[in-house]
Amino acid sequence: MAEVQQNDAGGGKKGRQKKMTIRVDFTPMVDMNMLLITFFMLCTTMIKSQTLTIALPTNEKIENKENLNQASAEDAVTIILDAKRKQGSNDVDSLNGKVVPVVYYYEGKPGGDAGIIGADGKIHSENNNLKESEFLSADAKTGSARGIRELIQKRNKAVIDKINELKKKYESGGFGSLETKADREAAQAKYNEAAAQVRKDSTLSKPVIIIKSTPNASYESLINILDEMQINNISKYQIDNMTQIDSVMVLNYRGVLK
Repeated sequence: MAEVQQNDAGGGKKGRQKKMTIRVDFTPMVDMNMLLITFFMLCTTMIKSQTLTIALPTNEKIENKENLNQASAEDAVTIILDAKRKQGSNDVDSLNGKVVPVVYYYEGKPGGDAGIIGADGKIHSENNNLKESEFLSADAKTGSARGIRELIQKRNKAVIDKINELKKKYESGGFGSLETKADREAAQAKYNEAAAQVRKDSTLSKPVIIIKSTPNASYESLINILDEMQINNISKYQIDNMTQIDSVMVLNYRGVLK
């Protein structure tokens, strides 16, 4: 509230300018501010924090910790991503200025049961079970699987066959009507749940894919191989570092290491 005070000091002579003092009282403003703050606090919806549910490991005692990151030899498939090298050399080759990706793989243990490096520390080239594969997903004409996809599908055939049966069931309306959008979403949810159970089925034979890459492998190669894991319904795979034995196998395969 404002208050104007007039000062008539010095008499009431004509022509003399009157001095006025203005005083503003801010006490009501404090009360109004408190009312506004209280109003907004009570009426405003607080932003909920976006959190993720994290599945933490159990506190159960683990007797053999060394086997936590190991897979059985019959299930393990190791894929090594690399770039094409010049013949008899370790130098990277290129086509039109672009690195050509190369995929190596071996099944089970490196070098098989005998191992590529013997107890004497020497390399046994005859035990090198490393193989080279094309980095192709499908044949351009027939559409059939080729390259590394063909290998993955052969090893994961039991799961893929089950998933294909579920797809046919979904398309024929076995999971519910597909007429409306809501019906399709409900049927899709049932299909996804059934497919997840198939991937988790421990009775089915399925591989454990271990993905490794050399320093010369391209980022695109890694993305492509991860896409293959999703396309071929691989439930167990991991990205790991190259070991000394892996490097020895690659060099020995290319004939660089004598």
